[in-house]
Amino acid sequence: MTTRQSGAFARRAAPAPGDGPVVRVERLSVAYGSLIAVRDVSFEVGPGEIFGLVGPNGAGKTSITESVGGLRSPLRADSISVCGLDPRRDRRAVSPLIGMQLQESQFPSRTRVGELCSLYEVIYREPGASARLLEAFGLAERRGSLITELSGGMRQRLSLALAQIGDVRLVVLDELTTGLDPDQRRSTWHAVLDLAERGVAVLLTSHSMDEVAALCGRVGVLCDGELIALDTPARLTVAHGGPTVVSVGVDVPPGVEQLLEGLGLTRLSAGPDGQVDYAARVPADYDRAVQELVAAGLPASVVSRRPPTLEDAYLRLMGTATERTTAEKDTLTKGDD
Repeated sequence: MTTRQSGAFARRAAPAPGDGPVVRVERLSVAYGSLIAVRDVSFEVGPGEIFGLVGPNGAGKTSITESVGGLRSPLRADSISVCGLDPRRDRRAVSPLIGMQLQESQFPSRTRVGELCSLYEVIYREPGASARLLEAFGLAERRGSLITELSGGMRQRLSLALAQIGDVRLVVLDELTTGLDPDQRRSTWHAVLDLAERGVAVLLTSHSMDEVAALCGRVGVLCDGELIALDTPARLTVAHGGPTVVSVGVDVPPGVEQLLEGLGLTRLSAGPDGQVDYAARVPADYDRAVQELVAAGLPASVVSRRPPTLEDAYLRLMGTATERTTAEKDTLTKGDD
């Protein structure tokens, strides 16, 4: 179900720079029976900030966003506030301030797109707001269509458009661009950036690291319900992304690998197409590799380099967390013995 949400085209005054955080989460824990899905998670989201939560399926992302939106009662939380209000206790006051686009939106199947838009405009007193939103998300020609006639991607875009009707301070986006093609995805990114420029806080979950890197000022990394890292995408990449990779292309003559290893490069992997990857310092190691290969009669184009990415950092963080959890379990098992 989609709840109300302000958007890239809504008219609103940005919060004053001196205002406190729009979202404050302190020591949030969520349980499903005996399963602890979220454990002692804390973070803040300021006005105009796009804050990302990433992690594998089951890491707790949706549980956190639903708790912030007042849709779930946490097991424990020292504090969850939206604009200083408790999203459950102060539900009536918070509801006009927050909107959510959930991962799976449900609409009445026999309702038409235009009817839903008119309903949202009346409820949230934004006459005509849907016209611009539907145009922006490529749905202007679908006002007369039944919900059942829309593809999954179209329903996702409709959910996002409806969620941007109103005047709110926080937008929660759970798996924002699932089912969208590349062009629709980019258009949606621009809409989210426009939200932030207008002073709306955005809490975003995503499995797409390039989406998070493109949109988010800060990102929290979740693993098994715990927040294992929180920083800007750039700092996370520098701290955890690993080395720059220098790749030597296919069909290189024998002896090239020995030549590169003689330069002190550390071999990382070899692909099925013959490409070999090395850890390298840039630009020094890359420049030396190119010089040596050109001197050996090979074109400079056989060498390429790839700096670490946020996805590299994420995967390394997940690997480290998994290794730590495994070690802790082994320790407990040995203690039981």
